[in-house]
Amino acid sequence: MKLGYGAGIIIVVLLSAVAFLLGAVNFLQMISLMLLLGGVWTVVAAFTIFDVSERSFYLGWGVVAAALSTFDIFNNWNYTIALILIAIVALILINVYIGRTPKMYHAANTPPAAGGTPAATAV
Repeated sequence: MKLGYGAGIIIVVLLSAVAFLLGAVNFLQMISLMLLLGGVWTVVAAFTIFDVSERSFYLGWGVVAAALSTFDIFNNWNYTIALILIAIVALILINVYIGRTPKMYHAANTPPAAGGTPAATAV
């Protein structure tokens, strides 16, 4: 029996709450721990639970959630926002790269035929 994605997220929330109730972390650290563990679980689930077609989506958002957990580390929110934006840009680039078919890649890298298009003959 495989552990489902939802069950893993529930475990992440419960482990973070237990750490808070035992006094190991304060409230902000609990939220940060929840985001970090949730992001790590999402990355792990991307490779173990989800299909290959969904892998880049869950991998990217797992990285975004893990980056969001750094709000407790940095005193300045600019660093956290910058990390999140970098993670989102990386997610977009990965999705564009993975979403390309070999036919699209060949069409993008092949120079246009001479005289084949109106734009090519206008020069």
